[in-house]
Amino acid sequence: MAAGTMAFYPDTPAPFRRHLKAGAMRRRFWGVFNCLCAGAFGALAAASAKLAFGSQVTTTFCTLGIIVMATTNSMMWMFFSRGLSFSMSSAIASVTLTFSNILSSAFLGFVLYGECQEVLWWGGVFLILCGLILMHRNLPPLRKVLSHKQH
Repeated sequence: MAAGTMAFYPDTPAPFRRHLKAGAMRRRFWGVFNCLCAGAFGALAAASAKLAFGSQVTTTFCTLGIIVMATTNSMMWMFFSRGLSFSMSSAIASVTLTFSNILSSAFLGFVLYGECQEVLWWGGVFLILCGLILMHRNLPPLRKVLSHKQH
């Protein structure tokens, strides 16, 4: 590299200032929080749809279920779009939403219908959680710094 270009293309990235690191952590927290809320609202929308279109439901209860489903579904999309805007990556936001939706659905299924999940199902949830932990970690950059100059 020429001597003049070294200032424009340093070998190591510039360190973040302390207040910027705090801001990034705050953004990450709000991104995860919004995606967790979106998953819970998505599970509520699915549960209200299942209740609304059950076999022995009156017309009034069906209408109320559809209104609740539409409301919670729109809340889910609102929280998910906010989570996307706060997140560092759309993949992290999507996997966080999926994890939250699966756990919320399991909880609501147990509370409303008495459903219990299989061990294999919980194994899948555990693998998704492991993937989330790996995605949320701060990994060092993969590029190596050359110790000698190339001419």
